[in-house]
Amino acid sequence: MDRREFLKSTGAAAAAATTAAAVTGAAAAETALAAPAISKGLHELRLVMPWADGFAGPADQAHRLGQRIVTMSEGRIRVLPSFGVVNGLAALRSGEADLYFASEHDNLEAHRGLAYFAGLPGDHGLNPQHLQTWIGLGGGQVLWDELAADLGVKPMLAAHTGSRSYLLATERVDAMSALAGRKAHVQGLARDVARGLGLEPVSVAPAHLAEAMRTGDVLAAECGGAITSYALGLHAAAPYWAGTSINRHGAALSLGIGRALWDRLSAADQAMFAAAASAEFQLSLAEEEAHRHLLYPEPAADHTWPLASELSHAIRRVADAIVAHTAGADAQTRRINDSHAAFRRSAVGTDAIA
Repeated sequence: MDRREFLKSTGAAAAAATTAAAVTGAAAAETALAAPAISKGLHELRLVMPWADGFAGPADQAHRLGQRIVTMSEGRIRVLPSFGVVNGLAALRSGEADLYFASEHDNLEAHRGLAYFAGLPGDHGLNPQHLQTWIGLGGGQVLWDELAADLGVKPMLAAHTGSRSYLLATERVDAMSALAGRKAHVQGLARDVARGLGLEPVSVAPAHLAEAMRTGDVLAAECGGAITSYALGLHAAAPYWAGTSINRHGAALSLGIGRALWDRLSAADQAMFAAAASAEFQLSLAEEEAHRHLLYPEPAADHTWPLASELSHAIRRVADAIVAHTAGADAQTRRINDSHAAFRRSAVGTDAIA
């Protein structure tokens, strides 16, 4: 079975599951709206995300998350998705959206401390399971809530690109000096790391990234795991692998809920949103693991940069400086950094720092 057929088959299975859930949800909704739930009101919530409809990985995850909320609420809450919205946080804060589904990497202009909840570069990152543990049990959620409340958001983990990230390129690079002035599409604090390596960091809309690489405008791109990278067309546009990456453990995706909306929800509905997001987080990791080796088998040596070891060392060195600088931004970020670093130290000897 080739890669496209595999995606079709798994997509069909997912579609079947989603259809079944939709039927169940619709039946429940019909019953609910016919009786007591109508007194509770029907809520339509606008969910925005940067990806196009049908985009494998993140858009699929957003659809599943929305459908799960519909089903769990017995149709009282409907989620209306809008695609291609680059800045979901801005849309939420302006009142154009009720929810966003995106990486906090996209929101660092609002506060750089948000990077800790999307994933840090170099050796400072936590793998998905440890990130979830720090946020859920290690005090991270409290700190995230405090930071996001100032932005009018209730945040929660809702998906992840997987434990391995791919820095893919259009050509073979044999020396660090050859990176100088070349453009790389990267996210979050990885942009500062890329700049420290001599690269010029750029942000290209997902729909245009593969073309920018095919035309030679962008040398390299790091977009998370196998599903996202493949869906973007990077397997064809960027056949070379750097042999390492900057955001080594991928990127978390968040469900951001308008704080005023969150505060109006009952405790039961708040628990429902949290359960829906947690379920999608686990499913996204399982989905990535199922596809990773099929979509991106280990590349041949002649398609891997020979400077991988040197580049990895440089990434660690620059990332150390970038994270230290970010941690000193303000008191709030220092508290987040201290909590994150303490958890990371406690995980030494595990695969949190691999």
